[in-house]
Amino acid sequence: MNGITDRLTDAMGAAADTVREEGLRPLAEPERRERRWRWRHQFHQSTWAAPLAAAVAVVLVIGLAVSLTDGLFGTRRLVGTAPLPTAPHRFYVAVDLDTEQPVIRSTATGKVVKVVPVPSMVASGAVPPVLASAGFGMFFLAAFQKGVQGEQIYEFNLNLTTGQVQGFGRAPGGWLPPGWAADALAVAPDMSTIAVGAYYTGPNNQMYVPNRSDQLVIINMSTLKHTVWHGGSVLGDNHFRVASLSYSFAGLGTALAVLGEWCRGADWQPGGEGCPSAQRQAQLREVNPNGHGSVLDGRLLLAQSARTYLAQAVIGPGGEYITAMVLHGRVMSFPRVDGIFPQDLSVVRFAAATGRPLSVLYQRRLGDIASVSSPMPDPLALSADATGQNLILNGGICNRGCTNGFNGWLRAGRLVPLLPTGFHHREAAEAW
Repeated sequence: MNGITDRLTDAMGAAADTVREEGLRPLAEPERRERRWRWRHQFHQSTWAAPLAAAVAVVLVIGLAVSLTDGLFGTRRLVGTAPLPTAPHRFYVAVDLDTEQPVIRSTATGKVVKVVPVPSMVASGAVPPVLASAGFGMFFLAAFQKGVQGEQIYEFNLNLTTGQVQGFGRAPGGWLPPGWAADALAVAPDMSTIAVGAYYTGPNNQMYVPNRSDQLVIINMSTLKHTVWHGGSVLGDNHFRVASLSYSFAGLGTALAVLGEWCRGADWQPGGEGCPSAQRQAQLREVNPNGHGSVLDGRLLLAQSARTYLAQAVIGPGGEYITAMVLHGRVMSFPRVDGIFPQDLSVVRFAAATGRPLSVLYQRRLGDIASVSSPMPDPLALSADATGQNLILNGGICNRGCTNGFNGWLRAGRLVPLLPTGFHHREAAEAW
Protein backbone atom coordinates (compact mmCIF):
# COMPACT_ATOMS: atom_id res chain seq x y z
CA MET A 1 0.00 0.00 0.00
CA ASN A 2 1.09 3.57 -0.61
CA GLY A 3 0.47 6.50 1.71
CA ILE A 4 -2.67 7.63 -0.08
CA THR A 5 -4.20 4.15 0.15
CA ASP A 6 -3.36 4.02 3.84
CA ARG A 7 -5.03 7.36 4.44
CA LEU A 8 -8.14 6.27 2.56
CA THR A 9 -8.34 3.00 4.50
CA ASP A 10 -7.89 4.79 7.83
CA ALA A 11 -10.50 7.39 6.91
CA MET A 12 -13.06 4.78 5.89
CA GLY A 13 -12.38 2.78 9.05
CA ALA A 14 -12.77 5.83 11.22
CA ALA A 15 -16.02 6.72 9.47
CA ALA A 16 -17.36 3.23 9.97
CA ASP A 17 -16.44 3.37 13.68
CA THR A 18 -18.69 6.38 14.14
CA VAL A 19 -21.75 4.41 13.04
CA ARG A 20 -23.19 2.45 15.96
CA GLU A 21 -24.92 -0.80 15.17
CA GLU A 22 -27.76 -0.06 17.57
CA GLY A 23 -28.41 3.20 15.74
CA LEU A 24 -28.88 1.64 12.34
CA ARG A 25 -32.29 0.68 11.08
CA PRO A 26 -32.33 -3.11 10.75
CA LEU A 27 -32.82 -4.87 7.45
CA ALA A 28 -36.19 -6.56 7.37
CA GLU A 29 -37.30 -8.92 4.63
CA PRO A 30 -40.93 -8.29 3.65
CA GLU A 31 -43.43 -11.04 4.22
CA ARG A 32 -44.07 -12.85 0.93
CA ARG A 33 -47.58 -13.08 -0.48
CA GLU A 34 -48.43 -14.15 -4.05
CA ARG A 35 -50.84 -12.08 -6.13
CA ARG A 36 -50.60 -12.21 -9.92
CA TRP A 37 -46.90 -12.99 -9.66
CA ARG A 38 -46.61 -10.11 -7.21
CA TRP A 39 -45.38 -9.97 -3.61
CA ARG A 40 -47.38 -7.59 -1.47
CA HIS A 41 -46.85 -6.39 2.05
CA GLN A 42 -48.80 -3.80 4.00
CA PHE A 43 -47.11 -0.85 5.63
CA HIS A 44 -48.37 2.28 7.38
CA GLN A 45 -47.51 5.72 6.10
CA SER A 46 -44.57 7.33 7.86
CA THR A 47 -43.40 10.92 8.20
CA TRP A 48 -40.12 12.45 7.09
CA ALA A 49 -37.80 14.95 8.71
CA ALA A 50 -35.00 17.08 7.27
CA PRO A 51 -32.57 18.46 9.88
CA LEU A 52 -30.51 21.26 8.37
CA ALA A 53 -27.28 20.35 10.14
CA ALA A 54 -27.33 16.81 8.72
CA ALA A 55 -27.98 18.15 5.21
CA VAL A 56 -24.97 20.47 5.38
CA ALA A 57 -22.77 17.65 6.69
CA VAL A 58 -23.80 15.39 3.83
CA VAL A 59 -22.56 17.86 1.21
CA LEU A 60 -19.20 18.19 2.91
CA VAL A 61 -18.66 14.47 3.44
CA ILE A 62 -18.79 13.59 -0.25
CA GLY A 63 -16.13 16.17 -1.02
CA LEU A 64 -13.96 14.82 1.82
CA ALA A 65 -14.35 11.19 0.82
CA VAL A 66 -13.51 11.79 -2.83
CA SER A 67 -10.58 14.09 -2.03
CA LEU A 68 -9.01 11.22 -0.10
CA THR A 69 -9.18 9.04 -3.20
CA ASP A 70 -7.23 11.53 -5.35
CA GLY A 71 -4.23 9.79 -6.85
CA LEU A 72 -5.60 6.26 -6.46
CA PHE A 73 -6.64 6.04 -10.10
CA GLY A 74 -3.74 4.81 -12.20
CA THR A 75 -3.60 3.49 -15.71
CA ARG A 76 -2.40 0.07 -14.57
CA ARG A 77 -4.83 -2.84 -14.82
CA LEU A 78 -4.94 -5.96 -12.75
CA VAL A 79 -3.66 -8.98 -14.64
CA GLY A 80 -3.86 -12.65 -13.82
CA THR A 81 -5.54 -15.91 -14.65
CA ALA A 82 -7.86 -16.20 -11.65
CA PRO A 83 -11.20 -17.82 -12.56
CA LEU A 84 -14.31 -15.68 -12.64
CA PRO A 85 -16.28 -15.75 -9.37
CA THR A 86 -19.70 -17.36 -9.22
CA ALA A 87 -22.45 -14.91 -10.06
CA PRO A 88 -25.08 -14.18 -7.39
CA HIS A 89 -27.89 -14.71 -9.93
CA ARG A 90 -28.06 -17.15 -12.84
CA PHE A 91 -29.97 -14.75 -15.09
CA TYR A 92 -30.52 -11.06 -15.62
CA VAL A 93 -32.81 -8.95 -17.81
CA ALA A 94 -31.21 -6.72 -20.44
CA VAL A 95 -32.29 -4.36 -23.21
CA ASP A 96 -30.03 -4.46 -26.26
CA LEU A 97 -29.03 -0.94 -27.29
CA ASP A 98 -29.32 -1.65 -31.02
CA THR A 99 -32.49 -3.77 -31.24
CA GLU A 100 -34.07 -2.39 -28.03
CA GLN A 101 -35.48 -5.90 -27.45
CA PRO A 102 -35.73 -6.97 -23.77
CA VAL A 103 -34.18 -10.40 -23.25
CA ILE A 104 -33.19 -12.80 -20.47
CA ARG A 105 -29.45 -13.52 -20.49
CA SER A 106 -27.32 -16.06 -18.68
CA THR A 107 -25.05 -14.17 -16.28
CA ALA A 108 -22.23 -16.67 -16.81
CA THR A 109 -22.27 -16.90 -20.62
CA GLY A 110 -24.31 -13.95 -21.87
CA LYS A 111 -26.45 -16.32 -23.93
CA VAL A 112 -30.03 -15.19 -24.59
CA VAL A 113 -32.31 -17.83 -23.05
CA LYS A 114 -35.64 -16.03 -23.57
CA VAL A 115 -37.06 -12.97 -25.31
CA VAL A 116 -39.46 -10.93 -23.18
CA PRO A 117 -42.75 -10.99 -25.16
CA VAL A 118 -43.55 -7.29 -25.43
CA PRO A 119 -46.39 -7.17 -28.01
CA SER A 120 -45.52 -5.30 -31.22
CA MET A 121 -42.84 -3.24 -29.53
CA VAL A 122 -41.76 -0.01 -31.20
CA ALA A 123 -38.01 0.11 -31.91
CA SER A 124 -37.83 3.87 -32.15
CA GLY A 125 -34.09 4.42 -31.87
CA ALA A 126 -34.88 7.28 -29.49
CA VAL A 127 -36.75 5.84 -26.51
CA PRO A 128 -35.43 2.43 -25.42
CA PRO A 129 -37.28 0.36 -22.80
CA VAL A 130 -36.49 0.97 -19.13
CA LEU A 131 -36.22 -1.80 -16.50
CA ALA A 132 -36.82 -2.19 -12.77
CA SER A 133 -36.46 -5.19 -10.45
CA ALA A 134 -38.82 -5.67 -7.53
CA GLY A 135 -37.02 -8.72 -6.17
CA PHE A 136 -37.90 -12.41 -5.99
CA GLY A 137 -37.91 -12.64 -9.80
CA MET A 138 -40.44 -9.83 -10.33
CA PHE A 139 -39.58 -7.29 -13.05
CA PHE A 140 -41.21 -4.22 -14.56
CA LEU A 141 -40.59 -2.79 -18.02
CA ALA A 142 -41.60 0.50 -19.69
CA ALA A 143 -41.82 0.30 -23.50
CA PHE A 144 -43.77 1.70 -26.43
CA GLN A 145 -46.22 -0.55 -28.28
CA LYS A 146 -47.28 -0.09 -31.89
CA GLY A 147 -50.76 1.35 -32.25
CA VAL A 148 -51.00 2.32 -28.54
CA GLN A 149 -50.93 5.94 -27.41
CA GLY A 150 -48.51 6.52 -24.56
CA GLU A 151 -45.76 4.34 -23.14
CA GLN A 152 -46.92 1.17 -21.35
CA ILE A 153 -45.52 -0.40 -18.18
CA TYR A 154 -45.51 -4.20 -18.07
CA GLU A 155 -44.81 -6.71 -15.33
CA PHE A 156 -43.53 -10.28 -15.49
CA ASN A 157 -42.02 -12.96 -13.31
CA LEU A 158 -38.67 -14.56 -14.12
CA ASN A 159 -38.19 -18.19 -13.12
CA LEU A 160 -34.86 -17.91 -11.32
CA THR A 161 -34.03 -21.57 -12.04
CA THR A 162 -34.91 -21.89 -15.74
CA GLY A 163 -34.84 -18.29 -16.98
CA GLN A 164 -38.36 -18.57 -18.37
CA VAL A 165 -40.81 -15.66 -18.37
CA GLN A 166 -44.19 -16.12 -16.66
CA GLY A 167 -47.27 -13.98 -16.04
CA PHE A 168 -46.41 -11.27 -18.57
CA GLY A 169 -48.97 -8.44 -18.73
CA ARG A 170 -49.56 -4.75 -18.24
CA ALA A 171 -49.04 -3.51 -14.69
CA PRO A 172 -52.10 -2.02 -12.95
CA GLY A 173 -52.20 1.66 -13.84
CA GLY A 174 -49.14 1.11 -16.00
CA TRP A 175 -49.20 3.81 -18.64
CA LEU A 176 -47.83 7.28 -19.30
CA PRO A 177 -49.72 10.02 -21.16
CA PRO A 178 -48.84 10.62 -24.82
CA GLY A 179 -45.71 12.72 -25.26
CA TRP A 180 -43.96 11.37 -22.16
CA ALA A 181 -41.39 8.58 -21.83
CA ALA A 182 -39.69 6.86 -18.89
CA ASP A 183 -35.95 7.20 -18.29
CA ALA A 184 -36.01 5.91 -14.70
CA LEU A 185 -38.18 3.27 -13.05
CA ALA A 186 -38.53 1.71 -9.58
CA VAL A 187 -41.10 -0.43 -7.77
CA ALA A 188 -41.93 -0.40 -4.05
CA PRO A 189 -40.92 -3.55 -2.11
CA ASP A 190 -44.56 -4.13 -1.19
CA MET A 191 -45.68 -3.62 -4.81
CA SER A 192 -47.92 -0.76 -3.74
CA THR A 193 -46.51 1.93 -6.05
CA ILE A 194 -44.40 2.38 -9.19
CA ALA A 195 -42.14 5.42 -9.48
CA VAL A 196 -41.36 6.76 -12.95
CA GLY A 197 -38.94 9.47 -13.97
CA ALA A 198 -40.64 10.78 -17.13
CA TYR A 199 -39.31 13.22 -19.70
CA TYR A 200 -41.18 15.03 -22.45
CA THR A 201 -40.65 13.71 -25.97
CA GLY A 202 -43.32 15.67 -27.81
CA PRO A 203 -46.29 14.24 -29.72
CA ASN A 204 -44.15 12.12 -32.06
CA ASN A 205 -41.66 10.72 -29.52
CA GLN A 206 -38.81 12.90 -30.68
CA MET A 207 -35.30 12.27 -29.47
CA TYR A 208 -35.41 15.03 -26.84
CA VAL A 209 -37.37 18.24 -26.48
CA PRO A 210 -35.20 20.83 -24.73
CA ASN A 211 -36.14 23.27 -22.00
CA ARG A 212 -38.83 21.14 -20.37
CA SER A 213 -38.20 19.46 -17.04
CA ASP A 214 -38.79 15.86 -16.08
CA GLN A 215 -41.71 14.78 -13.94
CA LEU A 216 -41.74 12.23 -11.14
CA VAL A 217 -44.88 10.11 -11.58
CA ILE A 218 -46.07 7.83 -8.74
CA ILE A 219 -48.57 5.15 -9.78
CA ASN A 220 -50.69 3.55 -7.05
CA MET A 221 -51.20 -0.05 -8.17
CA SER A 222 -54.33 -0.50 -6.04
CA THR A 223 -56.24 2.69 -6.86
CA LEU A 224 -54.60 3.19 -10.33
CA LYS A 225 -54.17 6.85 -9.39
CA HIS A 226 -51.25 8.83 -10.84
CA THR A 227 -49.57 11.51 -8.72
CA VAL A 228 -47.20 13.93 -10.45
CA TRP A 229 -44.29 15.52 -8.59
CA HIS A 230 -42.17 18.42 -9.85
CA GLY A 231 -38.50 19.14 -9.34
CA GLY A 232 -38.49 22.74 -8.19
CA SER A 233 -35.36 24.85 -8.50
CA VAL A 234 -31.93 24.60 -6.87
CA LEU A 235 -29.98 27.88 -6.75
CA GLY A 236 -31.65 29.06 -9.93
CA ASP A 237 -31.02 25.78 -11.77
CA ASN A 238 -34.51 25.18 -13.11
CA HIS A 239 -34.18 22.30 -15.58
CA PHE A 240 -34.87 19.11 -13.61
CA ARG A 241 -34.11 15.53 -14.54
CA VAL A 242 -34.63 12.27 -12.62
CA ALA A 243 -31.30 10.41 -12.75
CA SER A 244 -32.23 7.36 -10.64
CA LEU A 245 -34.98 6.00 -8.38
CA SER A 246 -34.88 3.42 -5.58
CA TYR A 247 -37.17 2.31 -2.77
CA SER A 248 -36.46 1.21 0.77
CA PHE A 249 -38.65 -0.25 3.49
CA ALA A 250 -37.99 0.37 7.17
CA GLY A 251 -39.95 1.10 10.29
CA LEU A 252 -43.58 1.87 9.46
CA GLY A 253 -43.44 2.52 5.74
CA THR A 254 -41.70 2.74 2.42
CA ALA A 255 -39.49 5.57 1.23
CA LEU A 256 -38.50 6.63 -2.27
CA ALA A 257 -34.99 7.95 -2.91
CA VAL A 258 -34.91 10.32 -5.89
CA LEU A 259 -31.60 11.38 -7.43
CA GLY A 260 -32.43 14.65 -9.13
CA GLU A 261 -30.27 16.77 -11.42
CA TRP A 262 -30.83 20.50 -11.87
CA CYS A 263 -29.19 22.32 -14.78
CA ARG A 264 -28.69 26.03 -15.34
CA GLY A 265 -28.00 25.79 -19.07
CA ALA A 266 -30.82 26.79 -21.41
CA ASP A 267 -29.77 24.24 -24.04
CA TRP A 268 -29.85 21.23 -21.75
CA GLN A 269 -32.02 18.37 -22.98
CA PRO A 270 -33.95 16.46 -20.28
CA GLY A 271 -33.91 12.71 -20.75
CA GLY A 272 -30.15 12.53 -21.18
CA GLU A 273 -26.81 13.64 -19.76
CA GLY A 274 -26.12 16.90 -21.57
CA CYS A 275 -25.63 19.38 -18.74
CA PRO A 276 -22.06 20.69 -18.32
CA SER A 277 -20.53 19.88 -14.95
CA ALA A 278 -20.15 23.54 -14.00
CA GLN A 279 -23.90 24.14 -14.50
CA ARG A 280 -25.15 20.97 -12.80
CA GLN A 281 -26.44 20.31 -9.28
CA ALA A 282 -27.38 16.82 -8.08
CA GLN A 283 -29.11 15.79 -4.86
CA LEU A 284 -30.50 12.54 -3.48
CA ARG A 285 -33.78 13.25 -1.69
CA GLU A 286 -36.03 10.89 0.27
CA VAL A 287 -39.76 11.43 -0.34
CA ASN A 288 -42.96 9.77 0.84
CA PRO A 289 -44.39 7.92 -2.22
CA ASN A 290 -47.90 8.43 -0.81
CA GLY A 291 -47.48 12.20 -0.72
CA HIS A 292 -47.18 14.89 -3.39
CA GLY A 293 -45.42 18.16 -4.11
CA SER A 294 -41.81 18.99 -4.90
CA VAL A 295 -38.89 16.60 -4.71
CA LEU A 296 -37.04 19.34 -2.81
CA ASP A 297 -39.52 18.95 0.06
CA GLY A 298 -38.00 15.54 0.80
CA ARG A 299 -35.18 14.83 3.26
CA LEU A 300 -31.72 15.51 1.83
CA LEU A 301 -29.55 12.38 1.86
CA LEU A 302 -26.61 13.26 -0.41
CA ALA A 303 -25.58 16.23 -2.53
CA GLN A 304 -22.67 16.67 -4.87
CA SER A 305 -19.99 19.12 -3.84
CA ALA A 306 -18.07 21.55 -6.00
CA ARG A 307 -15.37 18.91 -6.59
CA THR A 308 -17.63 15.95 -7.39
CA TYR A 309 -20.23 14.73 -9.86
CA LEU A 310 -22.96 12.57 -8.28
CA ALA A 311 -23.90 10.36 -11.25
CA GLN A 312 -26.04 7.59 -9.70
CA ALA A 313 -27.29 6.72 -6.22
CA VAL A 314 -29.50 3.95 -4.83
CA ILE A 315 -30.68 3.51 -1.26
CA GLY A 316 -30.31 0.11 0.43
CA PRO A 317 -33.47 -1.95 0.96
CA GLY A 318 -33.48 -1.28 4.70
CA GLY A 319 -32.75 2.42 4.28
CA GLU A 320 -29.57 2.35 6.36
CA TYR A 321 -27.02 2.93 3.60
CA ILE A 322 -26.67 4.49 0.15
CA THR A 323 -24.54 3.23 -2.73
CA ALA A 324 -23.42 6.05 -5.01
CA MET A 325 -21.43 6.42 -8.21
CA VAL A 326 -19.28 9.52 -7.70
CA LEU A 327 -17.07 11.10 -10.38
CA HIS A 328 -14.24 13.57 -9.87
CA GLY A 329 -11.05 14.79 -11.45
CA ARG A 330 -10.43 16.59 -14.70
CA VAL A 331 -12.97 16.86 -17.52
CA MET A 332 -10.98 16.29 -20.70
CA SER A 333 -11.87 18.23 -23.85
CA PHE A 334 -10.58 18.11 -27.40
CA PRO A 335 -10.71 20.34 -30.47
CA ARG A 336 -14.38 20.72 -31.47
CA VAL A 337 -15.45 18.14 -28.84
CA ASP A 338 -16.25 18.96 -25.22
CA GLY A 339 -15.85 16.34 -22.52
CA ILE A 340 -18.91 15.32 -20.51
CA PHE A 341 -17.82 13.63 -17.28
CA PRO A 342 -14.91 13.92 -14.85
CA GLN A 343 -12.43 11.18 -15.65
CA ASP A 344 -12.32 9.25 -12.34
CA LEU A 345 -15.11 7.02 -10.98
CA SER A 346 -15.71 5.64 -7.48
CA VAL A 347 -18.56 3.49 -6.18
CA VAL A 348 -18.89 4.52 -2.54
CA ARG A 349 -21.18 3.30 0.24
CA PHE A 350 -22.48 5.95 2.65
CA ALA A 351 -24.44 5.78 5.90
CA ALA A 352 -27.89 7.19 5.10
CA ALA A 353 -28.40 8.64 8.58
CA THR A 354 -25.19 10.70 8.62
CA GLY A 355 -23.90 10.83 5.04
CA ARG A 356 -20.54 9.50 6.21
CA PRO A 357 -18.59 7.21 3.85
CA LEU A 358 -18.43 3.60 4.97
CA SER A 359 -16.36 1.99 2.20
CA VAL A 360 -15.16 2.34 -1.37
CA LEU A 361 -16.49 -0.61 -3.35
CA TYR A 362 -14.85 0.02 -6.73
CA GLN A 363 -12.68 2.51 -8.64
CA ARG A 364 -11.71 3.02 -12.26
CA ARG A 365 -10.43 5.72 -14.59
CA LEU A 366 -12.89 6.59 -17.33
CA GLY A 367 -10.32 8.44 -19.38
CA ASP A 368 -11.28 10.83 -22.15
CA ILE A 369 -15.06 10.95 -22.58
CA ALA A 370 -16.12 12.74 -25.72
CA SER A 371 -19.56 11.18 -26.29
CA VAL A 372 -22.07 8.64 -25.03
CA SER A 373 -23.82 5.66 -26.59
CA SER A 374 -27.11 7.20 -27.68
CA PRO A 375 -29.93 6.57 -26.88
CA MET A 376 -28.88 5.09 -23.53
CA PRO A 377 -30.93 6.98 -20.87
CA ASP A 378 -28.11 6.83 -18.32
CA PRO A 379 -24.68 6.43 -19.93
CA LEU A 380 -23.36 5.70 -16.44
CA ALA A 381 -25.80 3.30 -14.81
CA LEU A 382 -25.82 1.60 -11.41
CA SER A 383 -28.43 -0.99 -10.41
CA ALA A 384 -28.82 -3.30 -7.42
CA ASP A 385 -30.75 -6.47 -6.69
CA ALA A 386 -33.33 -6.83 -3.88
CA THR A 387 -30.61 -7.33 -1.27
CA GLY A 388 -28.82 -4.12 -2.25
CA GLN A 389 -25.50 -5.98 -2.13
CA ASN A 390 -25.15 -7.20 -5.74
CA LEU A 391 -24.48 -4.35 -8.16
CA ILE A 392 -24.37 -4.00 -11.95
CA LEU A 393 -22.32 -1.16 -13.48
CA ASN A 394 -22.83 -0.17 -17.10
CA GLY A 395 -20.87 2.57 -18.83
CA GLY A 396 -22.15 3.53 -22.27
CA ILE A 397 -19.41 6.11 -22.70
CA CYS A 398 -17.20 6.55 -25.70
CA ASN A 399 -13.82 8.17 -26.22
CA ARG A 400 -12.47 8.95 -29.66
CA GLY A 401 -11.92 5.23 -30.31
CA CYS A 402 -14.95 3.98 -28.34
CA THR A 403 -12.77 1.67 -26.25
CA ASN A 404 -13.60 2.78 -22.71
CA GLY A 405 -17.14 1.46 -22.20
CA PHE A 406 -17.68 -1.16 -19.49
CA ASN A 407 -20.39 -3.52 -18.28
CA GLY A 408 -20.27 -5.99 -15.39
CA TRP A 409 -21.13 -6.83 -11.80
CA LEU A 410 -19.08 -6.08 -8.70
CA ARG A 411 -17.40 -8.62 -6.46
CA ALA A 412 -14.69 -7.72 -3.93
CA GLY A 413 -13.63 -4.56 -5.72
CA ARG A 414 -13.52 -6.25 -9.10
CA LEU A 415 -15.76 -5.62 -12.10
CA VAL A 416 -16.70 -9.04 -13.48
CA PRO A 417 -17.64 -8.59 -17.17
CA LEU A 418 -21.14 -9.40 -18.31
CA LEU A 419 -20.81 -11.31 -21.56
CA PRO A 420 -20.78 -10.74 -24.46
CA THR A 421 -18.45 -7.75 -24.33
CA GLY A 422 -17.41 -5.17 -26.89
CA PHE A 423 -18.82 -2.07 -28.55
CA HIS A 424 -21.37 -4.05 -30.59
CA HIS A 425 -22.85 -5.75 -27.50
CA ARG A 426 -24.06 -2.78 -25.50
CA GLU A 427 -27.07 -2.74 -23.19
CA ALA A 428 -29.43 0.21 -22.71
CA ALA A 429 -30.73 -1.14 -19.38
CA GLU A 430 -30.07 -4.10 -17.07
CA ALA A 431 -31.56 -5.52 -13.88
CA TRP A 432 -31.50 -8.67 -11.74
